[in-house]
Amino acid sequence: MKSIIMVMRNIAWSMVDVHNAGISHNNITPEHIIINIDDSASIKFISFGSASFLAENNELSNAGARKDLAALGYIFYEIVSGKSPLRGRVNQTVTITTDCATDMELEPKSTREEEHDGGEMYISAVEVYSALLNKLPFVFVKIVMALIESKMTVERYHSVTEVYLLLDKMMSNPRNFLSDKRKDLYYGQLRFTSYKLYDRDDQLSIITDAYSQMTSEESSKMILVSGYSGTGKSALIKHARPILKTRNAHIIYGKFDQLQQAEPFFAIIDAFNGYFDKVKKGGPEYIQRIKTAIFEAIGSEVGVLTKIFPRLCQVIGSPVADPVQVDSQQAQNRLKYLFRMMIGAIASPSSPLVLLLDDLQWADSSSLDLIEAVVTDSEIKCILFAGTYRSNEVNNAFPLTRFMSDIAEKHISVIKIELENIGREAVNDLISDAICKATLDSKMLADIVYRKTSGNVLFLTQLLQSLYAEDLLWFSLDTESWEWDYQGIETKTIPKNVINLLTERIVRLPVLTQHALNLLSCIGCACAESTLILFMNEIGQNNTEKSNDISERENNILLALEIAVAEGLVKKDGSLYVFVHDQIQSAAYSLNPEHQRGPLHLQIGNSILKNVPIDEMENVLFIAVDQLNRGILSVNREDLKETIAQLNLMAGKKAMALAAFRSSASFFEAGISLLDEYCWDKMYELSLQLYGSYADAQFCIGHFDEVGQVTAVIIKHAKTLWDGLNAYSTLIKALGSQNKSRDAIEITCSILGELGEHIPSVLPDQNATWEDLMRSIRLFAMMTDDQFLSLNNISDDKKTMSMKFLSHLAVYCFMAKINYVPFVFNRMLDLTLNYGVSNESCTALAMSSFLISDSDGDSRASYRIGELALLLVEKLEANEYISQVHANVYAARSWNEMRMTTKPLHHAYKRGMEIGDIQNAMLSAQYYCINRFLCGIELPTVEKEFRYFLKQMKEQY
Repeated sequence: MKSIIMVMRNIAWSMVDVHNAGISHNNITPEHIIINIDDSASIKFISFGSASFLAENNELSNAGARKDLAALGYIFYEIVSGKSPLRGRVNQTVTITTDCATDMELEPKSTREEEHDGGEMYISAVEVYSALLNKLPFVFVKIVMALIESKMTVERYHSVTEVYLLLDKMMSNPRNFLSDKRKDLYYGQLRFTSYKLYDRDDQLSIITDAYSQMTSEESSKMILVSGYSGTGKSALIKHARPILKTRNAHIIYGKFDQLQQAEPFFAIIDAFNGYFDKVKKGGPEYIQRIKTAIFEAIGSEVGVLTKIFPRLCQVIGSPVADPVQVDSQQAQNRLKYLFRMMIGAIASPSSPLVLLLDDLQWADSSSLDLIEAVVTDSEIKCILFAGTYRSNEVNNAFPLTRFMSDIAEKHISVIKIELENIGREAVNDLISDAICKATLDSKMLADIVYRKTSGNVLFLTQLLQSLYAEDLLWFSLDTESWEWDYQGIETKTIPKNVINLLTERIVRLPVLTQHALNLLSCIGCACAESTLILFMNEIGQNNTEKSNDISERENNILLALEIAVAEGLVKKDGSLYVFVHDQIQSAAYSLNPEHQRGPLHLQIGNSILKNVPIDEMENVLFIAVDQLNRGILSVNREDLKETIAQLNLMAGKKAMALAAFRSSASFFEAGISLLDEYCWDKMYELSLQLYGSYADAQFCIGHFDEVGQVTAVIIKHAKTLWDGLNAYSTLIKALGSQNKSRDAIEITCSILGELGEHIPSVLPDQNATWEDLMRSIRLFAMMTDDQFLSLNNISDDKKTMSMKFLSHLAVYCFMAKINYVPFVFNRMLDLTLNYGVSNESCTALAMSSFLISDSDGDSRASYRIGELALLLVEKLEANEYISQVHANVYAARSWNEMRMTTKPLHHAYKRGMEIGDIQNAMLSAQYYCINRFLCGIELPTVEKEFRYFLKQMKEQY
């Protein structure tokens, strides 16, 4: 510290020499000062090209002398902070305003800007003060503020000689001057307390009371907090967290993002990854308890969840087996069931769970489906779900509207909290705390602020920051208290909304910081530093100096963001840069002219994909493709359109693998939008895959009309029957889901005919059909295990596909043409005997076993082919059929072996739920209850079990 003061004293002495010569330098910058590195640290000024003569009698009356004094203050600032006080320099810092007098105006003004060296301007006095407060003794901070003529002190220096003498005195008596112990971080700065909530005691009590009821009743509770932006919804949730933690709650917190809606489960993944990180730190005993609970609840399908929540592996280890491959509809059912089971496993009376999700208005449909699965599950105990949303920004097009409607239809009790702006008295309390004055003394300022903001917390805090930055509100270093310009605030034109106010604040920042915030806002409210670096270094802007050195560019960008952190606009959370409020993100984003947003998003997406390492591509795929899609309208080149369409196909398939079908549908739709009318000629494979995947995704979310339209396009352009089979399969399932079984049967029979399997429009004698089926069954029943297991797998592709469509046909014949069922099963068994086994053979054997189980004299054949079905499931590892096979086989045996089949039927139910096969799970549950009753279990007990299964079915669907 002493050496720094010596250098500053010597700079002042050299300036005394210059002024004594009757000259003002007028352009004092670090580049124009030469410091001798020996012990003397002597100083020389150079570059006198802008110099001018001083008046002989009064140095203070010379604008040049005043300018030199102010420059001296900023030089001192730069020596201590290491940052330039000038806009336009490579290591620039903050705003473009200053308190320093210009050549034309000798009296300081709060809004004046100081020209310097070709248009550069000084930063504000507020920034100077904030940077020096904790680095220098308070007396020296006051010297600098006086030099730059800040309102924070009325003290002014009449000459540079006065400054030199004071610094020399400090050097000669350092104990008195350099040992200042003032360390209050907020001294002279606005103090917004994060630990205090204003005018929200009643609402906070509602949340804590709901938690208390939940734990005492061992039930679940749901809270929805609504209100306009800036009313303090997130703050309310934030303040509830430490209170609930003291009551043994495990807090899981996540926040949805408007620009991250394309990434499935964005907030839920972030929230639960954070929870699993905490579990990992909980010690071996706690980890083992959570691990055991999850495995007991979920079993072998835990890999479904580790794909979505990678950090779950930190708790349970990597799954030993891959999840069962199931169709898309089952995958959706499975995910909801397993997520419910996981929540039920980790929430307990000893460890209640509190799931807090912010900004539900931006939630994707897939996330809301998971939330709905949890809050509607009556079996989950000790969980409190609380979500916030902006009531004025939600309309019928938002997924949240459908979610709330579904919750209401299911008669789920919801505690609703509606937040308004805070009252005048609370505004005064907040301002009183911010400026450390008694409420009586702050009331005048509070009244003005309340009138201009109506008590919107975000608006008023940002307004105070703005008044502070513009010197309409300042801390006096002389009186050591806050003062304000009442008339100036009263007449100040306030923007109509907080976005405009924040925009004004952002544009005062250095150009590079504005640029960094602008790019960060294009990603959303948060972005990892590793992702930012992928694109920020490549996307320049006209007013920012560029460097060819990559590491230097990275440092400049990160330094620019650190300025935003210091300004309270962004916070650093580990490796994440996070906007403090999403309205700040909106303000930063609004700086992009609308016509430039598309090209900018396109450039960001291209840069991410260009720079990301191959092995990390999966981690940024959703972000990159979403950025490209936001710039789709700017794409003109055909080759680029094709590339983006292929990337959308990749992203859509990844979303499908996560059972996030609405997200996947949006990616496929974006890809299709890039194709032209000749796409089937120029990009046949890509078109086939995009349209086919889109049809499948639309089926999974129940948009059956769209399925019909898309499959019609595929069927029209498919070059071969084979290319159109998946589309036909999706269309058939869509028709069946709409209770159009006869239409489904008609299309299925037509396809089977094309595959060489003729289905007669009129069956021969019913008895003959039944006899044909029994003949095939007996052929299988006579086989030994070795003979049966020696059957080859089916190798004829046509017959493989025929088995799949015959399986479809069997389902819809049960609903609309029951007399065809024996014929269909017989044909499936016949193909199995003649061409080999397939996964569908398991279905044919198991359902044939059930079909003939009540026929006179055929119980042994039924039993035997049921055994073969179980053997075949194991041999082929056809686990997607395990519930269906077990349900039919053990239901067929239940009439003769009731007690022995009860346990397998319950296992079939559980396995069906785990793999999303709800229909066969409930069939197993039905026969389980019947068996229990016929085995002598009391009716009230059976009724209770039956109602449980019924509730599970309703909640799952």
